[in-house]
Amino acid sequence: MTSTPEPGPADPVLLFDEDGRMFIVYDPALADELLESVNEFFEGYDGRGRPLRAYGEPGRVGLALAGAEAKDRDLRQRVQRYYAVFAARHPTGIPPQEADIVRFVRAVADDWIEE
Repeated sequence: MTSTPEPGPADPVLLFDEDGRMFIVYDPALADELLESVNEFFEGYDGRGRPLRAYGEPGRVGLALAGAEAKDRDLRQRVQRYYAVFAARHPTGIPPQEADIVRFVRAVADDWIEE
């Protein structure tokens, strides 16, 4: 009996640092270009709103699912805080309002303003 390997994180990935800044990773396999070590990872969600964890050695950091269920409320609160604190230059200052979590994550990634 063979088991199907667990799928990796769906893109895009939204990563947050301890201060609430948001970073977008369009290809989760390239996480090591943003994270030098697992200690730099604070919080993240995949394109379906599922929580992530970082793993690996310095210079070879990867992202994996930390849970199978979307954390819709937690993710929306993180994004709301980001818009309130860091997205002052955003034309509306309001994050996307899509009800569907997958559409919400995509809209946030498309709407992101580099600090």
